[in-house]
Amino acid sequence: MPTKSDTDKFCSKVFFFSVAFMIRMVLIYVAQIIDSTSTTNKYTDTDYDVFSDAARHVAGGGSPYARHTYRYTPLAAYICLPNVWLHPLAGKVIFCICDMVMGLIYWNFVDSQIAGAYSETCNGFIFNAFYLFNPLIIAMSTRGSNDNIISMLVFIAMFLILKRKYVLAGFFYGLSVHFKIYPIIYSFVFYFFIDMDRAMIAKGHPYKAITS
Repeated sequence: MPTKSDTDKFCSKVFFFSVAFMIRMVLIYVAQIIDSTSTTNKYTDTDYDVFSDAARHVAGGGSPYARHTYRYTPLAAYICLPNVWLHPLAGKVIFCICDMVMGLIYWNFVDSQIAGAYSETCNGFIFNAFYLFNPLIIAMSTRGSNDNIISMLVFIAMFLILKRKYVLAGFFYGLSVHFKIYPIIYSFVFYFFIDMDRAMIAKGHPYKAITS
């Protein structure tokens, strides 16, 4: 049975994530005003308009690549189908939801690595705040960039690797590389972590651990 402390922590988490999500919703609304009133400055990323146009082609039974300059994974167009079915800003909301999922993963990641190592005054809330309330992260999702999805997939892969669920981790990591090629740079780190000699690490020989 949950204790009062557990219930309080859960309620605090709900409030924490709700504030982070509402900030993003307000910025999406502000972005719409800026985009509709300014002729020189746009808040929304040009890529988001491309995703939306590609989604219209997909909704009509066509290919996302029928949209001129579309050079992304077709998954981006499918993710933005709610832009056609529901509202033009629905894709941004999806990206913001991905931010929240990433926050939950990050929280579990921190807890699994340093559980009991930090005090009540320096806990998971503080670590997670550096991600969820980071202006750059907020701007990416509210402008309509899908880079936060890539970050989420990489963190899922990393979390699963630490849980020794390598096949599932490989799926999510491959999906991140499918979105954009740059996460491939993490493959060396993942490979050495999986293949390293942990006995050598325990003896204080990290170089030998990855070369033996």
